[in-house]
Amino acid sequence: MYQDQIIDLIWDNSSPIDSTTMGMLTKAGLRPHTLPIGDIPSYVSSQNSGPYVVCIHGRDMSSIELIEVMRSQFGASLYIVLRLEGSEVDLAVEAIKVGVDDVISSDMDSQSRWDKVADLARVRLIKNDSYVFVDETSQHLLALVERVGASEVTALMHGPTGSGKEVLARLTHDFSPRRSGPFIPVNCAALPESLAESLLFGHTRGAFTGATRSTDGFFTQAHGGTLFLDEIGELTLPLQAKLLRAIQEREIIPVGSSESTRVDVRIVAATNLDLRSAIRSGAFREDLYFRVSTFRINVPGLNSRLDDILPLANFFLVKHGKEQYDYQLSPEASSKLLSYAWPGNVRELENVIQRAIVLSSDGNVDSTHLIFDELIGPAEPSYGSYGEISRPSEMPFDRALRRYESGSSQAPAEYQDNQGSFEETQSSSGLQGAMDANEFRIIVETIKNTKTRKEAADVLGISQRTLRYKIARMREKGIAVPKRQSA
Repeated sequence: MYQDQIIDLIWDNSSPIDSTTMGMLTKAGLRPHTLPIGDIPSYVSSQNSGPYVVCIHGRDMSSIELIEVMRSQFGASLYIVLRLEGSEVDLAVEAIKVGVDDVISSDMDSQSRWDKVADLARVRLIKNDSYVFVDETSQHLLALVERVGASEVTALMHGPTGSGKEVLARLTHDFSPRRSGPFIPVNCAALPESLAESLLFGHTRGAFTGATRSTDGFFTQAHGGTLFLDEIGELTLPLQAKLLRAIQEREIIPVGSSESTRVDVRIVAATNLDLRSAIRSGAFREDLYFRVSTFRINVPGLNSRLDDILPLANFFLVKHGKEQYDYQLSPEASSKLLSYAWPGNVRELENVIQRAIVLSSDGNVDSTHLIFDELIGPAEPSYGSYGEISRPSEMPFDRALRRYESGSSQAPAEYQDNQGSFEETQSSSGLQGAMDANEFRIIVETIKNTKTRKEAADVLGISQRTLRYKIARMREKGIAVPKRQSA
């Protein structure tokens, strides 16, 4: 867990660390390193890890100037603490103006203060760089990516939109011997057709109208590292031919040049398309497919990684939430997240959590804060890898927001069960029949305990239209459905 992460602390050695302070820092989970104050920026620049807690000892305005430089250069990757000798209000005010994260007086050092610094730095860590692999499927996927990353083979990530292909591509780079080199992501679908070749391979001065200087392309920028070609299936056939040569020969010819340039680049590609079908239809080159798919990695959608849903939701709460709140999902919210089909995968989950953060005023997230995207076209229930049914919510954003703002409506009409018991249908058998029976039982119990069909649909996380469809199926199978009480 990120709460147990050891955080490196860079300590300005103009003031030594005494044994008492060292004990507090260590107990808080901080790992101190002492450096001359002038060496701190260059040291941070040379490291790939982070974030760091940096403790600067305030003496005069030069300390404030250094804080301002580090904040502008490293942004949120540093958690900067100004430590003052006694009460120096003017320095503290100036430090806050330039973006210091905390101010600590040396005569008011305490374990709780350093514990707070460490906790907030860990939040900064998860905001900057963290991955969630809890589900067994995800753990196997991570182990595979680690092995592929350690090799030099080209890799093709294949999976639905929003499933995390770029995250896995970055991990492939991080696990490789090229980890100290650049990772250059390119969205092939967003490349303008007239400029795609220039953007990939670069161009010389005067190569075309407006080319006032020579410019490096993505291949040159990725030299010594990894080039990630996202949505590679969107490239045009002429560009595919030039890309094939660049991968095979490890050399490129910039637009307007007659000389080739050697490049040392590892290719990781990704697509949500069936490239084999594209090959059959003539939209994708077969030789390029075999060149980029030396190792093909299938990335499953979120509905096949059910145990990742809640950890990812909590991760996004920390990533996007305000640091002063300890965000918590209610049991009802957790259940609603687990019952949704997630057609938009991880990207949709992140959107839902960001909306919930906007609607939650105190850090507590309940089911009314969860607003799902409106589905495009009809959606049927989908089944996870363990046979669990997932029910997509079809509530449009604006309608859900109005419901949240006005409160859940309580119509005077009530439902009552005129049968008194639930009878399982005999027309289905096996696993599907058992799941249908369980689903129908849940629907009946929900209708019993809600005042309107609209409220029942909201509790179940489905639309009223879907609820009517379910009720019709239940009646076809002879299941007693609670009816509306007469006024």
